[in-house]
Amino acid sequence: MNSSTLSPSTLGHSTGQRTSESQDSELTSSATQTSKILNQMKAELQEQKQRKQFLKELHAKRVQSLRKELDYLKATEWRYQPIDR
Repeated sequence: MNSSTLSPSTLGHSTGQRTSESQDSELTSSATQTSKILNQMKAELQEQKQRKQFLKELHAKRVQSLRKELDYLKATEWRYQPIDR
């Protein structure tokens, strides 16, 4: 074996490259996981916002319907005899 191919500087350099590459892949993996989590959270927040808006609209329609029914009852109230005992 040739001593120049197994010198500590050569071994250290290649190990350093491997460590750097593995750190880069770990960082990329970590960034990907973080990105996935953030995207999930964004999607959940959007769903909550849409659900809240839907329920708000549903409530407004229900109130409008009840007001319309109340107006009708007030308008036709004269047709009915009061229930007094």
